[in-house]
Amino acid sequence: MSISDKTKREKERFVALSFCRADLLFELNDDRVIEFVAGATPILLGKNPDEMKTSKFSDFIHPSDHKLLEELFKTASNKGRLDDVTLNLKGPNGKKVRTSISGYRVPDFNNNFFLAIKVDPHKGTFGKIEPLIKDDETHLLETESFSQVASERVTSFIRAGGDAQVSMVKVNHLDKLLNTVGATDKKKLLGEIGKVLNDNSIGGDTASRIDEDSFSFAHAENVDTNAINAQIEALAAQIHPDGDMVQAISSTLDVDGAGMSEDQVARALIHTMQKFCENKGSVRENALSDVLSGMMTNTVKNVGFIKEVSKSMDLDIFFMPINDLKKGYVHHFEGLVRFKGEHANESPYHMICLAEEVGIICDLDMAIVRKSIERVHHFRQKKFLPPVAINLSGASLGNDMFMKTLHKMLKDAPEMSGHLMFEITESARIEDLPKVNKILQSIRKMKFEVCLDDFGAGSASFDYLNGLDVDVVKFDGPVVKRAYQTEKGGDLLRAMSNMCHDLNIHTVAEMVEDEPMARHMAACGIDFGQGWFFGKPDPDPLQYARNFAPVSKIRVGNK
Repeated sequence: MSISDKTKREKERFVALSFCRADLLFELNDDRVIEFVAGATPILLGKNPDEMKTSKFSDFIHPSDHKLLEELFKTASNKGRLDDVTLNLKGPNGKKVRTSISGYRVPDFNNNFFLAIKVDPHKGTFGKIEPLIKDDETHLLETESFSQVASERVTSFIRAGGDAQVSMVKVNHLDKLLNTVGATDKKKLLGEIGKVLNDNSIGGDTASRIDEDSFSFAHAENVDTNAINAQIEALAAQIHPDGDMVQAISSTLDVDGAGMSEDQVARALIHTMQKFCENKGSVRENALSDVLSGMMTNTVKNVGFIKEVSKSMDLDIFFMPINDLKKGYVHHFEGLVRFKGEHANESPYHMICLAEEVGIICDLDMAIVRKSIERVHHFRQKKFLPPVAINLSGASLGNDMFMKTLHKMLKDAPEMSGHLMFEITESARIEDLPKVNKILQSIRKMKFEVCLDDFGAGSASFDYLNGLDVDVVKFDGPVVKRAYQTEKGGDLLRAMSNMCHDLNIHTVAEMVEDEPMARHMAACGIDFGQGWFFGKPDPDPLQYARNFAPVSKIRVGNK
């Protein structure tokens, strides 16, 4: 084989190896013109590689991401590389093709950019990828859509080497001005405010209208928010003489991401902004910046706490009894996490929500599973213990590594079969129901029962019940309360309970607080009740031993 043939063979080998990670490979010159391309371009982009050479790379990026593309390459020019950033290609017929792009400059090749592109339709966001919704007046994203887009774009911007921030703009007296001007001027002013914020945001459309006079946008660190405030005030003054009273005030969030991934930094920023917006009505205007900064510091601190607890398993499990409504005995317990130290007297709810939103819930869930197994072992050595249900987030169920670890853990602990159950929480975060259901069935075959939590809380509940084969459903507290308070609510609960029984599924009512309510739930056909009437969460489940049924009467394992 000649030297030229060997060289050609080596090039072919390197290209082949590259496709282990990528669907498309590009080499771009300094003007971002394509000098080399390989991969499934006919399928993904509608053109053969030879047709694409000498074309602008931007020709194959979806128009909605053109501005983001320019910003990412501009930022990456300093760092020299892109690390798994998200961009939408323009597929055949103009459809978006969601991808992850990595690449770097190679000095030996005229400092050209080499890119590896992987199609990634299920790339993680805050749960499912929902259609984006915009405010009709400003054309800015609504808050939920903003959370979805901003977290992804801030992550990409940071991975390209940029420093991203999220700012809130409070426009004082805007509501008064809008009530003064006519409909045409109102539409014009709000549209122009939206344009100013979008133009200065990452990607050109990462801004949101929070409420009537408050807005937020994700942007590069070098964006001058004071100049944006001045632009908004000038727009108001141009619309109407009373516009002089309008005052725009910005508060900006950034974060020291030590110990956090780029994705976690982005999510922490958005989480903090969301929580601030939920409670901003009680904050004085002159304290907005200090409060936001304090909340961001607290978010980062709490993320660090969760990560440390997940690693050390330094947490407690409290046991809350769930009783048979007809026979009165404890059928099983729900294991509830309780944190120690400065968070010992707090509800864990907000920490768990933070873990889900920042993307570290899998680690926390695994720590809770391990600790729960440890505590169940401990108490079973003393006395018979009814099964214990452990909560698992829908996000964890959709994580391949988490489920692989859990499956092995259960397979290696056959003695726990029938003594542990798993309760699915936050089912809305499950993206692939058939895939998750397949895994759940393998767990059920090992005699670990599965419960679906918060049933009845939203129209999607029936989709999850249809897509997931489970042993127990737990009706959401508000559904239970309505069933107790109104005849119609009771009829609906009875109908849903009968449906579950027809499917060979047992039912639980939560928030059962007294004996009349317990009797009413039994009359509605509910099997088990949970609430303070039966007992509060306690670190020692054996205090409820007087209500344990004889071992022969406890149903253990699948039906």
